[in-house]
Amino acid sequence: MAIVPAGQHEAAVPDRPEPTGGLRVLWSPELAERLRAGLPITVLGQVALDPPLGRLLVVGRSDAGPNGTLALAAVVVPVGNAGALALAPFGLGPLAGAMAPPAELGREFPLRVTGEAVYVKDQNGADLFALGPGVVLNQLVIACGSWPLLAPLFGPRTRARPAGDPAAIQRDLDAFCAVVGAAVNVLYRRRNLTPPSTTLTLRPTGLNVDSALGGLRWLGKSAADLVAKLPRTSAFGPSDGPRATLTAIPSGPPGAAFDEVGGQEEAKRELQAICVAIRDPESYRRWGARPPKGVLMYGPPGTGKTLLARCLAREAGARFIHMRATDVTSKWYGEAERRMQAAFDLARKQAPAVIFFDEIDAIARSRDDSHEATHRVVSTLLENMDGLEEAKGVVVIAATNRPESVDSALTRPGRFDRLVEVPLPDAAGRRAIFQVHRRKAEANAARDLFEPLDEAGWEQLLDASAGFNGAEIEETIRRALEAKVRSGATEGRITVQDLLHQAGTVNRPW
Repeated sequence: MAIVPAGQHEAAVPDRPEPTGGLRVLWSPELAERLRAGLPITVLGQVALDPPLGRLLVVGRSDAGPNGTLALAAVVVPVGNAGALALAPFGLGPLAGAMAPPAELGREFPLRVTGEAVYVKDQNGADLFALGPGVVLNQLVIACGSWPLLAPLFGPRTRARPAGDPAAIQRDLDAFCAVVGAAVNVLYRRRNLTPPSTTLTLRPTGLNVDSALGGLRWLGKSAADLVAKLPRTSAFGPSDGPRATLTAIPSGPPGAAFDEVGGQEEAKRELQAICVAIRDPESYRRWGARPPKGVLMYGPPGTGKTLLARCLAREAGARFIHMRATDVTSKWYGEAERRMQAAFDLARKQAPAVIFFDEIDAIARSRDDSHEATHRVVSTLLENMDGLEEAKGVVVIAATNRPESVDSALTRPGRFDRLVEVPLPDAAGRRAIFQVHRRKAEANAARDLFEPLDEAGWEQLLDASAGFNGAEIEETIRRALEAKVRSGATEGRITVQDLLHQAGTVNRPW
């Protein structure tokens, strides 16, 4: 029987209305074929979501044969700092009730509601999918089937679905996509928010179980600790290399969304295009094109290059591996190359991933006038970037204040394909950055902190901050807030005169 895309046949859940706006989840024909043939635990899709949600991650697995079964799981993760997510029990904290299993789906699907979870029923009244909390984190999980070794992360679920009949697989995928999309949209409407108009297409990406776990690592220390304790054999396959070397590689928390970053519009547009290469490398293959391998961001200090790299990883739903010069260099012969190689090995293993080399000029400066150790490090970097053709979903980002110092072999096409300037912000950019940090401070304080600025006030502030980078603007806001703290004030607002005074006190490098 031919496999057809979702929406071209009747779903397993009867009489569901067609979705109107919000998140739509679809599936590709090759996914149904791979599930029937047998699929190891694989990332089927992931997408960044608008606050208060952070991301949706979907994984799947199946066993081949006439009696084979399939399992599907979608993890909906709220926005929040890693510690809050790791420590907040389900239903508590700032998102109290917001992530509770959505019983509101009873308007669209037949449900069975218990104190543990919400169960969507099929046409025969049997439980089809379970919607409930993750065991260790404040997240919503929609799942069916068995998950060897991943069960501690996924919480309630129903029995596995049959995978021997193509028509049954298609019906189950239709139903799963409908339930996931509707559940996410309910979480937004529950808070009187408009769900984002986004489409996620599930496909066999080739990203393995380590990628699935890597996609969950940023949720918090508790999750990372739990993942680290899981066995690295059996369903995971054997460990690749010394575990101590890989786990020592630093990774960072997810960044903000691009629209939460003030200014740098051109740089953001360039980097948003790179997200496609990470999220959906197959889209390049369908057109016979090679995805970009690397981006070199250059510009003065404090303009937000590291922040933009984190935003790229977050928007792409990728693991963020942050490598500084001190993480690579070593006094021991050959150790720097081994550390460089370990970073790429980890990125390939936990793709999708972004490797970010901060101050790349200190790691890979021109070899014409450098030490032999630099030659070896640069050669290792070049060799690995040339080898990224087979590593789907891995992109290298680098930042430098001195692009002329970077070895010229790195900036040719096929390595750092894009050179993205991150300059000092213009007046419009400075205004956007001021607004971002004002909003952030008011959100932290849960009240209005700043007097509204009219156009004359903005003109004064922008003139006083001419030549400021983003870090200096953030420091201006911080000092204005600190001045109120030191004065002992408990009420009142920060005026434009307060900001003008603090702008004149910010340390300048010249």
